[in-house]
Amino acid sequence: MERYFFNHRDQSGQLQLDIDGMLLPSLHSALDEASFAARNALSLSGTPTQGCFEIEDGARRLVARLPYAVKGKSV
Repeated sequence: MERYFFNHRDQSGQLQLDIDGMLLPSLHSALDEASFAARNALSLSGTPTQGCFEIEDGARRLVARLPYAVKGKSV
């Protein structure tokens, strides 16, 4: 198991660092976790939003980016 960190960059470019990370079996699992978090964030948003999860490995090297965006919900 390797530790992965899920830093979040919001639509204004502000970066929130993940200081704890998660122990996961693979980068594929880390991408699944980030995708799940992005889907949840989008489902809760009623206004246009976008952001990006920047995934780092245990050595704090960037290994993947997962951008997301939604234009907003129609009523």
